[in-house]
Amino acid sequence: MATDDFYRALEGRFRGSREATKERQRIYLPVVQMLAATQSKKMLDVGFGGAEWLELLKEQGIAAEGLQLNDAFLEEAWQAGFAVKKDDLFDYLAQQPDRSYSMISAFHVVEHLGIENLLAFLQEAYRVTDADGAILLETSNPANLMVRVCNFYIDPTHERSLSSTLLGFAAEFCGFERVVMVPANRDFLHIELQLLPGSSPSAAVVNTAPSVLDKNRKQAPDYAIFAFKKMDNKAVEVAEALVTQSVLPVSTAESIDVNSLWARVVDVETDRAVWRGKAEAAEAEARHAKDLVDRAESRIADFEARVRDLQSRSILEKSTMRAKEQERLRDLEAQFKQAQSRAAEAEDIVARVQQRIDAIFRSTSWPVSSRVRVVGYAVGGVKGLVGRTARATVLRAAAYVRNRPKLKQRLATTLSRFPRVRARFIRLAGLDAIQGVVTGASIPVVETVDRLTARGKKIHADLLSARSGRTSV
Repeated sequence: MATDDFYRALEGRFRGSREATKERQRIYLPVVQMLAATQSKKMLDVGFGGAEWLELLKEQGIAAEGLQLNDAFLEEAWQAGFAVKKDDLFDYLAQQPDRSYSMISAFHVVEHLGIENLLAFLQEAYRVTDADGAILLETSNPANLMVRVCNFYIDPTHERSLSSTLLGFAAEFCGFERVVMVPANRDFLHIELQLLPGSSPSAAVVNTAPSVLDKNRKQAPDYAIFAFKKMDNKAVEVAEALVTQSVLPVSTAESIDVNSLWARVVDVETDRAVWRGKAEAAEAEARHAKDLVDRAESRIADFEARVRDLQSRSILEKSTMRAKEQERLRDLEAQFKQAQSRAAEAEDIVARVQQRIDAIFRSTSWPVSSRVRVVGYAVGGVKGLVGRTARATVLRAAAYVRNRPKLKQRLATTLSRFPRVRARFIRLAGLDAIQGVVTGASIPVVETVDRLTARGKKIHADLLSARSGRTSV
């Protein structure tokens, strides 16, 4: 942060002499004199700097106080006999009663505050100013070419430049009913910017262009606003009289040169507009291309996500199949072990049977019973051989009779008379074979009891007795 001595020296170099400063501020005295004539309250100058405005008010016999934080400025003001105080602006105003001043002034102070502090200052100034009072604020004019480009930034403590439109609106927003904007210090406009060396052919025109442009466009280096609390304040007309629309005298040659230069500036601005349009079109194409790239990247990301999902599913399915295969393998192993166990049990049973057979063969009774077994085998074999021979003979006889109708009839009639013989044939050859021998004289399914043999009749009687006994039960 700049020291007090540095800032004092900076203002001394670039603001001008004390007498030049007083001369520039003298234009506001008619309004101040009108306010002082209608009321007797004192005035307050905030950030009084070299105290030039306090000196002008003292010369007019108007009571005024000064407020400052810079010790260098305070020391000079105290030595000059001015009523000045060292205090923070907001702290000091907060301690003052309502309507305690007829006017509050501030020369080149508002550009140091920032928008929030500016609004707070205007609200407090409205409160402590008398109902018939006003405020006077002078600041750098950003509409001036040299001020906006160069001079404003000489002071390192400047926050931002304020257009007259913004500052006037802020005052109205904080309650002031009438705001008058006064261009200031136009007669003291001296621009010595050397855009080209003096030896250049166009130096005479180009180097005077900034000053001539500002003069022709009526942009003063500074401006001031008078903000009145009441619309009908008598000092309003005096403030409006300070606003002049006249321009500084400019020669015809300078006007021609400036107009030519201005035409070139317009051409350059037109070219800038064309290239700006092309640049905006290129930016639009770039944004469109970026959108396409973003969409492609998004699709790629989605595809990669789907691939990862499919891979994870495949891995899961493989692991599931592997688990199933392992489970089936375990089942097969269990079945194999069970089969092995059963085989072992079967082998054990076979071994035990073999042991029993071996024991029988080794026993003493086996050789003794061998002859009986031989005779039994022989009898059983002879009996089976006779049965098989008899059945074969009956079947051949049946086949022979089947092809001779008369013989079949006679044989059927004969067999019907001898039931036992017929039963024996049936046992040997089967009922189907015997029935096929006789045509037209089939064997009855049910026969009368009278035709049964004695043994059959006895069996039939036993069956009837058994059935009647069961029925009675």
